[in-house]
Amino acid sequence: MPQHGFLRNNYWTEVSGSRFDNDDSAGVSMELCLTDAIHSRGGCWGMDTTLNVKCTYTVKIDGSGFVTTIEMENIGNEGWDFQVLLHNYFLVQDGMALNSNICNIQGLEGYAVDDKVSGDKFVQCSQPVSLRDKLFDRVYTPPEGTIDLSLIISTNPMNTLSLSACGEVDGKKISVSGVVWNPYKDNAKAMADFGDDQYVDMICVEPGLLSGVSTVEKGKKASFTQTIKCL
Repeated sequence: MPQHGFLRNNYWTEVSGSRFDNDDSAGVSMELCLTDAIHSRGGCWGMDTTLNVKCTYTVKIDGSGFVTTIEMENIGNEGWDFQVLLHNYFLVQDGMALNSNICNIQGLEGYAVDDKVSGDKFVQCSQPVSLRDKLFDRVYTPPEGTIDLSLIISTNPMNTLSLSACGEVDGKKISVSGVVWNPYKDNAKAMADFGDDQYVDMICVEPGLLSGVSTVEKGKKASFTQTIKCL
């Protein structure tokens, strides 16, 4: 598959693709390299920034799932801090997202929970995480000693997925956090790009590097990889 480049919103993007076939799997791979996004700048990355970064996003798809990797390379002269959060929306069939027996997440037991709606903070019990009859927005921070994220996501009795994620800065592994979100009724209606009743059809599970993330110094790289597979 050839490599292409195009100019959009004053930034240059390179796209390349290939096919792979090895002992483990066969599929296709696409790489998107974004060197600057002027109209997405803000904060310390505003128009007058002295910071610089090259981001490469790679997607590999095979018969059982896909792998995504984002790599951030500091090509400037100053170090910078960052966070990464990948917004995955999973379809829950038959409008059963609020049914805890049908839709739930295993693997967050023992994580520290920050409920962004109620403000409560607690430790997740041994039960799987499931949605409630209200806006659901919780951040899950791993306990000490837990680095990679490893989850089992059930969206109906015949559809179970595994989600794993890992990240590093300059070769050093960083603990991976998670976010679980569902807009519920009022927020769904207020979102222009979200159907009023679609909240019962989805659950958002987001792996990310949110806390304890090292600064990326000049010439160094950071990366974040997630793997999603059908079980």
